[in-house]
Amino acid sequence: MAFIKKTFITEKLLPNVAIEKLMGQYVDLKRSGSNYSCCCPFHHEKTPSCHITPSKQMFYCFGCKEHGNAIDFIMKYKNLGFVEAVEELANFAGIPIEYDENSRMSKDEADRFKEYYELMDRTAAYFTRVLHSPEGRDGMEYFARKRGLSSETILKSRLGFAPNNPNYLKEFVCKNKDDEQKLIELGIMVQGSYGNHAMFRNRVMIPIVDRRGRIISFGGRTLGDDKPKYMNTKETPIYKKRNELFGLYETLKDNNNRPERIVVVEGYMDVISVRQYGCTYAVASLGTATTEDQIKMMFRYTDKIIFCYDGDEAGQKAAWHALNVATPILPEGKDLRFAFLPLEHDPDSLVRASGLKGFTDYLDKAMTYAEFLIVHNSKKYDLSDPGALSLFITDTLKLIDKIPLAPMKSVALKLLSGPSGISENQLYDMLKEVKSDSPKSNYKSDFEKHNAPVSEQKASAELLNTPMRRLMAFIVQQPIVVSNMYEEFALDRFLDMVRALNLKGCEYLEALLNIIKAQPSITAASFIEETRGTNLEKTVFLLQSSQLYTTFEQGDDLSYEHRIAYFSTLISEVLTGALEDKAKALKIRMQQGDMRALSEFTSLQSRLKK
Repeated sequence: MAFIKKTFITEKLLPNVAIEKLMGQYVDLKRSGSNYSCCCPFHHEKTPSCHITPSKQMFYCFGCKEHGNAIDFIMKYKNLGFVEAVEELANFAGIPIEYDENSRMSKDEADRFKEYYELMDRTAAYFTRVLHSPEGRDGMEYFARKRGLSSETILKSRLGFAPNNPNYLKEFVCKNKDDEQKLIELGIMVQGSYGNHAMFRNRVMIPIVDRRGRIISFGGRTLGDDKPKYMNTKETPIYKKRNELFGLYETLKDNNNRPERIVVVEGYMDVISVRQYGCTYAVASLGTATTEDQIKMMFRYTDKIIFCYDGDEAGQKAAWHALNVATPILPEGKDLRFAFLPLEHDPDSLVRASGLKGFTDYLDKAMTYAEFLIVHNSKKYDLSDPGALSLFITDTLKLIDKIPLAPMKSVALKLLSGPSGISENQLYDMLKEVKSDSPKSNYKSDFEKHNAPVSEQKASAELLNTPMRRLMAFIVQQPIVVSNMYEEFALDRFLDMVRALNLKGCEYLEALLNIIKAQPSITAASFIEETRGTNLEKTVFLLQSSQLYTTFEQGDDLSYEHRIAYFSTLISEVLTGALEDKAKALKIRMQQGDMRALSEFTSLQSRLKK
């Protein structure tokens, strides 16, 4: 949040947090020279691939590519927001947080959010009390008898009951009028012409929590004839349903933030029931179809997502929607599957009838992405009819063309060869001629636009394929060296030369050097904080995580003199390569009869010598 001073983070907090001591509280570190290694806490592995470099105050995993400074580690390991991670680190270091007094509005807003969470918690506690009272007898019968939930599950899930009295919130939850206004903002209370009244009445109540375990919303199911049968609170300042998943907090908590797989089911009670039987990795979307944001969020924590739906038409439709939403954003190394239950069952009834094994058997047999794509699409056509078969092939090839991953495309073509009766090679040739309905995204970040396409999944050698990129990587990884040699290497004059040559990326180089000029003692870890939330953030993260050169990354044991020498070499490479390219271009112009090229080259040399 804006009200924490950035200078406090970069100049006081990070320099006083030893990242190896911080991470050593959560993982088993092994010393390797001046650095440390461990099995990565963010993915499953047996051989350590996560390296901690105290001199940079950074960590980097060569397996899953997670990296960053101490704040990034806490945010990722504990699923905390930025402010909460800073607060935890400050507590770890024993340093009081410094706030920007000019940002009182931001702090007031943060205080209001804390009040929202406290009020939601108070409301949940009231619903729980009612459920365990005579007034909540019908709700308890629904949970315990009809749904088969144990007392432990009911308590752990903080299930409750909303009574029929429209004024229960005023009487038992609100302490003042301001609380009433907050409950209206939170969607728990409704503003009516005859006064404010409770939105949920005569309903069993299911609290919805965020990834930090804070209650942000409620779902209510009627026990009478009220419509609608199921009701959720509206979107509020603390609840955006596109960005949340029911059960994700428990899934992450029970699986050390890295479940081997996440299964997506349709309803809240499905999640609670299968969790009671031992399935610790079930989630559900919140009253909407699965969104792109939710899929991206799940893939941050796991390598496999299984969509598990009923085997009826509605279940097939929901799964097909999920496939289409996921297709454009499928990341490398991830697995997306689809499981369908018998028509007479949903996850809740199946796990109660057949136990955990009966449920997980269906998950283990789930269809792959490519299998479901082919099988589902084939059901729309009569493949015995040559005309329908032709349409099926064309339609399916259009779908396959949208798949962003080449290996998955190949698998889909192999599977398509079966029902189509056409060889893979023929299908591959046909795919080249296919025009999919929607154009592929041409989006690139600013850094990618100016420096050729770059992806976090690509190897460092490909990322650092120009002298300019290698120089910028050195600047963000070794800012102290750059700062100490700033005047001796005349970096301001060097920057003028780069501008004169109009090199790609010079604006990024200038921005990075300006940060060092403004903060000569900045560290690699602080560089991340200085650029967090700016258009340089992605650039710095990419460069921070790149392997500048093997010896340096393996041990970071190069002497200070060697680092200076390497820095000098990089500067020379940038200028030498640029001058050679310029000379070639001018030579071509001279050969074409443009005599101004000679004058331009002479002028450029003169300018560079100044």
